[in-house]
Amino acid sequence: MESSVYLLFGLNPEASPHEILRKCKQYCNRWTLPAVRDRLSIIMSHAEAATTAPTVFREGEIYLKSTAAMLLDPSARQCYDAWLDAVNKPSPEKKKLTRSRLLWFNDTESNVYFSESMLKVLGDVEVPPPTAIVKTSMPSEPQCRECRCGFQLSGQYLVLHCHCTTRVGHVQCLTDFAARVQHKCPVCRQHLLKRHQVSKYLFWNVKEKYKFIA
Repeated sequence: MESSVYLLFGLNPEASPHEILRKCKQYCNRWTLPAVRDRLSIIMSHAEAATTAPTVFREGEIYLKSTAAMLLDPSARQCYDAWLDAVNKPSPEKKKLTRSRLLWFNDTESNVYFSESMLKVLGDVEVPPPTAIVKTSMPSEPQCRECRCGFQLSGQYLVLHCHCTTRVGHVQCLTDFAARVQHKCPVCRQHLLKRHQVSKYLFWNVKEKYKFIA
């Protein structure tokens, strides 16, 4: 496995939150200004080490604490684990999905932010060349998000809500999709909330969940 924050803290990727907290405290307590100065004095003069040590100490302390915060945040840790998997066992689909997850996470209100260097490792999402515009007639009925076939709003259909999108389609199609992704959105990783034939007056709000518009 590539170098990771788990190796930095001497952790197993399957470590529990309690073990992560214990290890992070140990490493943060060991990161002191005198320890940094002594280490630098091995590769440079004592005068240079004394001058450089405060900067190295501050930057290292920020990195250690922000990394510990990421590991102790369940959603952030899931994103990081997905990034590690995409780097160590890459595939175009996996990289694209992981990139979307990291960008979505960075856009939400959070104390954790994934760096641009992590996104660059995943590469840019390839955009297909533009094709000639072909005039087509608009479908007369809505299309199922899963099978892309039409369905009737007057009949039975299913709505899946999460923090980042709304999926509407055939009951069986979306039921199978929800089971396949273990009832969590593959992008934002929030629980997929099922609703049958939601009223058009029901407004979805990420923070307030549901809010009726008068």
